[in-house]
Amino acid sequence: MNIEILPKILLFLCLVDISIGMDNDFTVDIPAGHQSCFFETIKTRNIEFEVEYQVIDGGDMDINFFLQAPDGRVLLTESGKSDAAHKFTADIEGDYQLCFDNTFSRFSSKLVFFEILSDENDDENTTNWKNAKEELGTLIDMTVDDFQKLIDNVQTNLDQTELAQTMLRNFEARDRNAQEISFNRVNFLSAVQAFVMISVGLTQVLLIRSLFDDRSRLSKVMRVKT
Repeated sequence: MNIEILPKILLFLCLVDISIGMDNDFTVDIPAGHQSCFFETIKTRNIEFEVEYQVIDGGDMDINFFLQAPDGRVLLTESGKSDAAHKFTADIEGDYQLCFDNTFSRFSSKLVFFEILSDENDDENTTNWKNAKEELGTLIDMTVDDFQKLIDNVQTNLDQTELAQTMLRNFEARDRNAQEISFNRVNFLSAVQAFVMISVGLTQVLLIRSLFDDRSRLSKVMRVKT
């Protein structure tokens, strides 16, 4: 292969990565008694997009969630979920609203990770992709369509691997937070029980000593009663 075409092939690979779709992920803190909403702009009809979320810290690890279409239709409502994944087809263009509702919690904020995957491409990226595709077709023996299918398969597998790793990291973080909360609760309750036991023991010792002390009030009271 001519070394002069390598930069063009690298550019082509970069554009292939861009042309496959958009992937956005965020980690947000939802304060107690608040609701936070986010928007995903869809410019093309019948585009598939996927929403996944996980509560990784806070309270009972639960959150309310709803998804609203640009025309005001509520596409999905969930209550008390710790994680979920949903796939939709955008039947209209516009801003789709994703809201995480923590108004039911009075004290605990929730740390939420969510990811939005869309098949939609940017117009400029699409134009660059077409130009690179036509140019690369004249430089290599392999057809561009076959080459793109190969790259698409590799990219799909990489995306799935990355998503699985992200989800596993979030599960690990959530489990670790739950264990730390349980550990702190056990330590607190153990300290309270130890304090109560020591207090009861000291009280019993003092009471028994006072019974044998003629100068103590308890001893005088006991003698009067007898």
